[in-house]
Amino acid sequence: MDLKNQYSDDSFVIFLHIQKTAGMTLQRYLRKQFGPGLVRRIWWKISKDPRIDGDVVTAARARRKSDGFFAGHFAFGMHENLPKPATYMAFFREPVSRVISLYKHSKNDEGSYYHEFAKNQDLRGFVTESGLMELDNGMVRFLCGEPGEYFINRVPVGSVDDAMLKKAIENFDRYFFFGGIQEMFDESFLLLAQKLGDTDPKYLTLNVAKPNAGQPFDDETKEMIRRSNAYDMTLYDHVKRRFERELAEAFPDLDQRLDRLQTANTAYNGRTKTLNRMKIAINRNRAGN
Repeated sequence: MDLKNQYSDDSFVIFLHIQKTAGMTLQRYLRKQFGPGLVRRIWWKISKDPRIDGDVVTAARARRKSDGFFAGHFAFGMHENLPKPATYMAFFREPVSRVISLYKHSKNDEGSYYHEFAKNQDLRGFVTESGLMELDNGMVRFLCGEPGEYFINRVPVGSVDDAMLKKAIENFDRYFFFGGIQEMFDESFLLLAQKLGDTDPKYLTLNVAKPNAGQPFDDETKEMIRRSNAYDMTLYDHVKRRFERELAEAFPDLDQRLDRLQTANTAYNGRTKTLNRMKIAINRNRAGN
């Protein structure tokens, strides 16, 4: 298997985007690092290039080494369809928080993939009655993978076991050059940027939910989610330990690095929002003429 757990200049990066783990922000950053730029993406769309116009497997198989990276909601194993040598990356989130975030997104966004499952359900009903595998140790399922199945491991709900957890941890340790922590996003971003050789890291904040938006959830339901995602809790703790060790080794001056990142982000996001407002005003003016 031509996979590794280190990034180098010849690596093809595979971003395994687990739902509700900062994917939009990271995908924009990876495009900034690797491309394609906006003009190229527009051309891909116009020309119906399979790298953007096909299903996820077709899009993966159409990727070239020069494309640099591939991202999406898929399981470990997608590397079989992508250029080599390759290495994986992913962000992870405390499992109860991830399930709640997926529920709120699914319930409130009519265009979300699972809206029909959530729109008439409370949180407990969404988890216990939907039968969605993503809510049943979904992070382990994504990292474990399944031969011939590129979205998620599809063992029945309640059937994730010790062997699957062991496989998920083994895949992470052997084939992931980076595992970030959602709750420590800025620290994770700094570490990712360093691994990619980015000396001027900054990111554009995208698709961020308002903190504590919506109704509170009872402790009994949250404990039920925690118990039913016990394997995800173990995987999350494992990833977090490695992350914290790598972070401490990489940044003895972490507080200063974070201050610089936050200053750069404030300026970067401010400039971008100003440009976007100008574009909107220009387009409205054109529409009125």
